[in-house]
Amino acid sequence: MELAAPIDRIWQLTKSIEQAVAVAEWERAAQLASERSPLIMSLSAQQAGAALDVLKAVQAIDERIAAEARLAQNELSAEYRAAMQAAGHAGQYQRVAQF
Repeated sequence: MELAAPIDRIWQLTKSIEQAVAVAEWERAAQLASERSPLIMSLSAQQAGAALDVLKAVQAIDERIAAEARLAQNELSAEYRAAMQAAGHAGQYQRVAQF
């Protein structure tokens, strides 16, 4: 059974989002999600069995990606804080070394 075109496109975009996340291309993942969102919003509440299965798989992938995004954000925040602290130490050294 062939799925409706919007469901097919939603699935393709979801798999592309998943691939972008796998290589930490968060900007690309966000662009793809923005493209996919109107398609999801245009769906009716009633979906046939195969389409519903695809949408459940999309939801599961989205939940995994959301968890990965939270982890990546936390890691990047920690790296940022460490870099800012290192920059502060380098500035402190420059001030002290000038005397």
